[in-house]
Amino acid sequence: MSGSPKFSEAEIAEWKQKILAAQRQRQAAIETQRRKEAEEQERQRQLEESRNQIQIRIQRLLSDINWQWTNFYIQDAVVLQNHCQNQQQAIVQADSEIQLLEISEKIINIEQTMQGLLQRKRRKEAEKKRKLDIERQQFELEELERRIAAIPDTESLKFDAAGRQQLQQVLHNVRQTIAAGDPVAVRRPLTEATALVQKHQRQIVQGQTNLRHAQAQTKHQLTELKISLTGLKADPVIMQWQGAVVAELEAEVNAVQQAIFAGQNSQVVDKIRELRERCQTILATANTAQLQADKRDYIADSIAETLQEMGFSITFHQPEHPEHPATSVIVGATNNIGKGISVSVPMVGKVFYDVDGYAKHSMTTVDGNSTTVCDEAEQMLNGMHNVLEDKFGVKMGEVWWTEKDPKRTLRQAENLPHERQSRSRSK
Repeated sequence: MSGSPKFSEAEIAEWKQKILAAQRQRQAAIETQRRKEAEEQERQRQLEESRNQIQIRIQRLLSDINWQWTNFYIQDAVVLQNHCQNQQQAIVQADSEIQLLEISEKIINIEQTMQGLLQRKRRKEAEKKRKLDIERQQFELEELERRIAAIPDTESLKFDAAGRQQLQQVLHNVRQTIAAGDPVAVRRPLTEATALVQKHQRQIVQGQTNLRHAQAQTKHQLTELKISLTGLKADPVIMQWQGAVVAELEAEVNAVQQAIFAGQNSQVVDKIRELRERCQTILATANTAQLQADKRDYIADSIAETLQEMGFSITFHQPEHPEHPATSVIVGATNNIGKGISVSVPMVGKVFYDVDGYAKHSMTTVDGNSTTVCDEAEQMLNGMHNVLEDKFGVKMGEVWWTEKDPKRTLRQAENLPHERQSRSRSK
């Protein structure tokens, strides 16, 4: 091979770029459909998983109602049972996460209603047994304490710590007043304690509702993110160009999911938004890379076909490093008079040539420097460039090599001395 590398730049004609872009757009549409199918399958899987979880909850609620049947008034138990059965039918018919979320809220309402009905019967039954005001007041105090005790300390401290502390003092005062045995003196502090308990419960319920909604929203966003991730993994173009990035994204999605399981919903909201934006970046990057690869392949294919038209036989046409999608494509060819050429077409940058069997000699320029002349090889490459532009729309730049004199006019190859090897590049 010759000792001087030669190069030229490759530029695809605007009309051909439009054709390539249109081909990429059509292929991207097919890839988009494939992603959508994968996303829909994942969405249905998530829907069935949520449906099964809610069905378990309603079955557990029905079991609780049956277990505590004697603690209800019959009509209340029947109504609760009917509500649960209605929700069972709604669960079967639900076809979206939103509908299942609405059913989940209704189940929570049924649970709260059940607790209220249990409390109502306990109160009424107790009132039958308590004939004296002091006995009734004692029950009211105990009921308030039960209602407070039913609220986990963690929930109270999370949503109404000040209210919980105030309630402890007020209930202590009511207890002391009841112990004094004066029902009239008990009425006002007991009423105030009842109002404070109701306010505290409202604070807890509101906080829990807000937290559930935030958790549901976060879970929905995570579900959509996982669906998008499934679509990316199902796209072979994306996995070819961005496989490592997708793997990193999947690891971060798993970390977010673990954080949500640990109750860190507020900390992951911005992270989920960032990861969804990265999904779009991955898609755009992969499409851009694939378009560059399509252009590289088109130039390499065009060069191979042109060389065949010029009387060469293709000896190899393959990726230089098959394990790397962004590798250069190399094309080798020889003719029947012992001359050969190999071409390296990169994703981006200069196209390099190695030529063999072409005449090369040295000469002195007008300024006294020595330069290498490769007229025969340059003529062949220029002829190939003309065909590439005329037939394929590939515009190749001037052929250059390291020792080429930029001021010299090309002479006819047959007037030059012969040398075995030369190396050129096109910029």
